[in-house]
Amino acid sequence: MSPIKRGFFDMQRLFWFAVLAMGLQAAWPASAHHSFAMFDRAKVATLTGTVEELQWAAPHVLLLVVEDPKPGQAAGTLWSIEMSTGPGPLSRLGWTKRSVVPGDRVTVEFSPLRSGEPGGGSFKKLTILKTGVVLLTGAPPADMDDLPQPPAEAPPATSPTAR
Repeated sequence: MSPIKRGFFDMQRLFWFAVLAMGLQAAWPASAHHSFAMFDRAKVATLTGTVEELQWAAPHVLLLVVEDPKPGQAAGTLWSIEMSTGPGPLSRLGWTKRSVVPGDRVTVEFSPLRSGEPGGGSFKKLTILKTGVVLLTGAPPADMDDLPQPPAEAPPATSPTAR
């Protein structure tokens, strides 16, 4: 093998090693990002209040709602509710960045934070009180896998061409 050929292969190996290293480095934050352990998915909290803001941005849309004041409170509590998805999937479900606007009175169902702080995620449903419009996120309940039968008991799939 000539020195030029060997050098070329050394550079190629170095290039692919660098690509692999950058890919692993990029994947590291994504794996940490997708933990939903902070939400108590076994509970569903219902909150009625006024929308302060809908942050329509990736990776997850965020809804800020001021809860109606409880008796004896001068002002309501600000809740931060993280939706389980971003703008793209929500758009396919009929949402827009103007689906709810500041000032809308809403009732929201979501999984609360385990810490008890005013926040939550795994957003289930939002009802706009003035119009009765119900917006869903498409997230299934925590105990539902959307399968009619366990995979081991499901009948084999039939081919569309086998008739």
